Amino acid sequence: MNPFERAAWRPQYLDVDDARLAHYIAGRGEEPVVWLHGLPLDSRSWSAQRAHFDPLACNVFVDLRGYGASSKLPLDCVDVTQLYTDDLERLLTHLNLRGVALIGFASAGHVALRFAAQHPDRLTKLAVINASPRFRRGADWPWGFDDAGIDRFVRIGRDAGIEALTDVILDPGTVLRDVGPHEAHRLKEWFGAMSRTAGTDTLMGFFERISRDDDRHLLGSIATPTMLVTSGLGREVPSDVGLYLRGHIAESWLVELPGADHFVFATRPRLVNELLAQFLIATPAAP
Repeated sequence: MNPFERAAWRPQYLDVDDARLAHYIAGRGEEPVVWLHGLPLDSRSWSAQRAHFDPLACNVFVDLRGYGASSKLPLDCVDVTQLYTDDLERLLTHLNLRGVALIGFASAGHVALRFAAQHPDRLTKLAVINASPRFRRGADWPWGFDDAGIDRFVRIGRDAGIEALTDVILDPGTVLRDVGPHEAHRLKEWFGAMSRTAGTDTLMGFFERISRDDDRHLLGSIATPTMLVTSGLGREVPSDVGLYLRGHIAESWLVELPGADHFVFATRPRLVNELLAQFLIATPAAP
């Protein structure tokens, strides 16, 4: 077992359409906190957060479709973000949860932002780490991937397969620059196993579909108290995106972590855990 995984991960399942949505319930606290992993990970990537928050909250970790123990992503799905948002709504209804704190990382932070805009009655708090309303650059959006960058990922995935695509996505020189070589290698191997489980088609769901989303128009509908965490070294989601979100989400707080890279929840777990705990415990919840 990876040293980060301190507790067993035994999934429960919810049937959705012709698929199964895997989720993990853990913790001894009363307040429900829902955790959404980002690309190319699954729920196990939150192991350091689970170890910290299990005494503090009732934690629900969700494997988005295509990842972890959940069913594969439907190949004919046009709006992957909406599929994930609808799955989350159905899971919360199944678990009879309404007032929850929602935490999302990167591409799943994008899902969390849309969920907060569409289902404000479901949430008491929202925290997103390196999230963005839009991942592809445009004339009025200077951040994220350009078309050539997206095409490169797609070409590698389609031509060379999941191993090559995983190596590019988890290149330590791009996304793990805030840790030493040994730690970077360990994280790459750990995350790489999750990426290979997800497979090329699932990751293409981001590059070919989610990357085309533009959810900027939804930000004004987010009324939930929101903490925005950004990484100072982040290239995929630079800190300027956090400033943009801060300016468009009414009740939001921005925390930039200098010297931290994209996977900051894993490379700086103690710091991120303390920030999240302070926000979840000390910040007034939405009515």
